[in-house]
Amino acid sequence: MIDFMRPEAKAVIARWAETAVATLLTLIGLWWLWKGPGIVHIGGALLALIGGGLLFSALQRVRFATRNTGVGMVELVEGEIRYFGPRGGGIVVIDHVLALSLSADGSFWLVESFDGSILAIPRDATGAEALFDAFAALPGLDMPRLLRIIAQGPAPRARLIWRHPTRRLLT
Repeated sequence: MIDFMRPEAKAVIARWAETAVATLLTLIGLWWLWKGPGIVHIGGALLALIGGGLLFSALQRVRFATRNTGVGMVELVEGEIRYFGPRGGGIVVIDHVLALSLSADGSFWLVESFDGSILAIPRDATGAEALFDAFAALPGLDMPRLLRIIAQGPAPRARLIWRHPTRRLLT
């Protein structure tokens, strides 16, 4: 197969594909709701609601994602966050996360575990978009707050986004 697309174009398509599909589902549902005969109205309403929920989630993922131009690789495997980079890395079990912060310059996730170790993961590492699902699994995480903190840009110091509701921070 001839590869005729530039890598930049592929990246844009990949980034917005989920949003496009959710938008399409929502529009089809609304069309059926508006123009469909009889019982198709109910199906259209359901499809529009499902599409709207998927669209909301897809837009959050787009706001969370960065270009995968950084160093290292992130994997989410069987409840573990794994980061492997040229200067180190590590593995943190999601159930053992004590706190989640964003570095002062906004380019690293700081994941503190119960044993006191902190795993610094570049936001633009390959596969870092998988962290959205890992972070969403943290009990009581306020995803809109996380997205607001990302959008703020650099700050004077690291910003705490979440901490375990039943454990106190070690520091």
